[in-house]
Amino acid sequence: MIGSGAAFAELDKISKSLEVPRGKEKIVVQVGQCSHAVGGQDYMESIVDNFSQAYEILEGGCDGACFAAPRATCPASSSTSDINESLWALRGVESDTFEEFTESVDRFFAGQFRITLNDVGQLSWNGLRDYIESGGFKGLASALNRLPQEIIDVVSDSGLRGRGGAYFPVGDKWRSTLSFSNHDSPTQVIINAEEGEPGVFKDRHLMEGMPYRVIEGALITAYAVSARDIYIYVNAEAELSYERLSYAVNNCIENGLVGNNILGTNIGLNVHLMRGAGGYVCGEESTLINTMEGKRREPRLRPPFPTEAGLHDLPTVINNVETICTLPFIVKEGLGALSTVGTAGVSGTKIVSLSGAIDRPGVAEVQMGTSLRSIIELIGGTRIEGNISAVAVGGPSSGILPTRKLDLNVGPGFIDGKNVMIGAGGIIVLGINSEPLRMTALLSQYNSDESCGKCTPCREGTPRIYSLLREMEGLGDVALSEKLKRLCITVNSASLCGLGQAAGNPALSYLEYFAEERLHSGD
Repeated sequence: MIGSGAAFAELDKISKSLEVPRGKEKIVVQVGQCSHAVGGQDYMESIVDNFSQAYEILEGGCDGACFAAPRATCPASSSTSDINESLWALRGVESDTFEEFTESVDRFFAGQFRITLNDVGQLSWNGLRDYIESGGFKGLASALNRLPQEIIDVVSDSGLRGRGGAYFPVGDKWRSTLSFSNHDSPTQVIINAEEGEPGVFKDRHLMEGMPYRVIEGALITAYAVSARDIYIYVNAEAELSYERLSYAVNNCIENGLVGNNILGTNIGLNVHLMRGAGGYVCGEESTLINTMEGKRREPRLRPPFPTEAGLHDLPTVINNVETICTLPFIVKEGLGALSTVGTAGVSGTKIVSLSGAIDRPGVAEVQMGTSLRSIIELIGGTRIEGNISAVAVGGPSSGILPTRKLDLNVGPGFIDGKNVMIGAGGIIVLGINSEPLRMTALLSQYNSDESCGKCTPCREGTPRIYSLLREMEGLGDVALSEKLKRLCITVNSASLCGLGQAAGNPALSYLEYFAEERLHSGD
């Protein structure tokens, strides 16, 4: 029996109905967007050809060790077993020895604390029974055995904050939405899976590798705020994420986990998948809503905020994929389980996306309060001194840090107290010969290209920021630096939405940490 209560009894019934004869050990082949690029599908076919008679071959998502793709494991065997060595040998990729390869992968995971990413890559992405057997949907069943207000209290007391970049307390957002909701204005739920910023790919790993957890978290959210409809807004280019979520949603509908009377209760919850309209600005909440309503891809004036007047002017909760994927753990294990992870001020974990000049790029989950230095050196496997010139943190809405500032910790807000924030968790490492000014210009160019053009400060200011940075690439001029600083402050202060309000941050961080050194160098 999975647990106690009517919902648990129904979940146990669903699990048994999905039972299939198990006489073979499993091999899980990790096929995600990252492994597709290095022959993951061909690797899957090769494993089927060589091992399907003796093993059950399952397709999973990438567990985050993108640097090791393509990769397959036999979870029941040790990482150094003969079968795992045979799977490694089939990769056909020139690399280190098997022992060195295994050690590198083990070190990548050793510094992590996995809650949201737990079991990703170890279970098949499409196996509903495997997900239930591993504890999946127990959080939902537990929620359905309680009142919605109790779930809000548990989530609020756990200290969970949004993981999309703003880190707003989830419980407060839910309560705010309910304060505007009534019979004539029912609450709507949107899961923001747009994830359009450069250097961030964490949500795709969750959608590709654990779509049932995304659905479970969304259902818990909807139940807590008394919503009936859930809209998952997926980036237009995230083909694999959309494909796997679509399969998982249909499978849940067929098995009574989505739709009317979920898990034998009188609760009805519907899940709708939607494709993004394209563009970085679509990740901004009001822009996202506009595109869902068929309107122009641009932000709305606020207030009112979406919690008061969101989708179709109804009270709307908008949560990020990473945020909701933490909910099953909180509801199942209790608020104390998350509050003991992280720091006294910010509980839980954060998923970071590692890329650039780093030995072990991929997706890692760390405790709040973990230093950037330990992420880069222990998880990423790259010694900072002598190898790195700077690190771009948090995407185009944040900035660039010099190596002397990498003891700063993962957390909400401006981690340097000025212009740099973790945001959605992108960490792009610049090699020792890379020029921070060039990276700053690229980030600013991206903001300029992605501006929707609605407000004058962003429309006119972001291209000017970029052009001034290009001028600085050829000149070391104090007056130019002052002009750029004033422009960035103006754009940040006067723009309408989050894109423009943070568009000056990359240049401001460069001026703070690198400009003076460059001026004195005479470059």
